[in-house]
Amino acid sequence: MTIRDLHEMPWIGEDPVLDLANTVVVGAGPGRGDVDFLTDRELTGRWRARAADRRLAALSVEELERLRGLVRGALDATAGQRPLTDSLRTRLNALAASAPVVFRMTGDGLLEQQEQSGGADAVLARRTLVLAAGPDRLRVRRCPAPSCGMYFLARRRDQAWCSLGCGNRARSTRRQPRETEARD
Repeated sequence: MTIRDLHEMPWIGEDPVLDLANTVVVGAGPGRGDVDFLTDRELTGRWRARAADRRLAALSVEELERLRGLVRGALDATAGQRPLTDSLRTRLNALAASAPVVFRMTGDGLLEQQEQSGGADAVLARRTLVLAAGPDRLRVRRCPAPSCGMYFLARRRDQAWCSLGCGNRARSTRRQPRETEARD
């Protein structure tokens, strides 16, 4: 991940669940530490400006950090094809309960889902449950490329990385030790 990407955040703005989960870039900081957008005022501001859900972006940093822990826990389990822990599932269910959804049939005879109410945290919890247990659960991945760790929805069954850049970086990193050994 480049510094430019880190500041432009091209992966933010498509899905509120992934927007919040991807406020941590794994191994991209000094000494290969993580970069946490919510601990840096400038990065928090940039994230808030790009986030898909304006109500989510307006939450306090403390609320965002609490929600992020739940979301990342659910996505970690889903990406690893493991069930959510009882505690995590219970907490998400309780939070999502205050964001009801009503189904109605349109004039075209199609089913439409309509949100009734709920705070941004409750809506995000419900969306997290839908992502973790719905039809897209098998598409949830975590990018294994060096200095990334982003969550994404795979467009293809064999998609391993979140972007071409991450795929190139991962392949390059894998080749480096072999090329060094060949020279020795």
